[in-house]
Amino acid sequence: MESRMKNPALVLGVNPAIQTMMGSIYQSGISVELLEYVGLRVGQINNCELCIGEAIVKSKDNPSTRDRIEQVLNWKKSGAFKEDEEVALELTEAITYLKEKYDSVPDELWEKVEKHFEEKERAGLILFISIMNMFTRLNVATRQVQADWE
Repeated sequence: MESRMKNPALVLGVNPAIQTMMGSIYQSGISVELLEYVGLRVGQINNCELCIGEAIVKSKDNPSTRDRIEQVLNWKKSGAFKEDEEVALELTEAITYLKEKYDSVPDELWEKVEKHFEEKERAGLILFISIMNMFTRLNVATRQVQADWE
């Protein structure tokens, strides 16, 4: 399979802005490991082969995620994740599987998010989930077969 076109972020020259935003997310206090799980979960939900492959490759270089990355698809039943990671994965699914109106992130879930994450961390987590959804949609629409951010 070949890509349909060059990555749209590169075509329009917005990649530097995206990278600046990603830098802020990585400085929000959320662990890189948690972001890897979240990114993979978004990729799984949106059937983005590139995102799934990238997450698996990255995890092999990180001993702290290597064993648990394979559990992300079945995170609810695996028992492999800490409570804050489970809350982040639950939020990931709620934001990615949008429902009508503002019912996607119920108050009960939001209370758990507030319990586990400070405001800056919540901001980083929500932005990351949103950006990963953007990436997966770009990749699926244009059939990106390899990471092309340069």
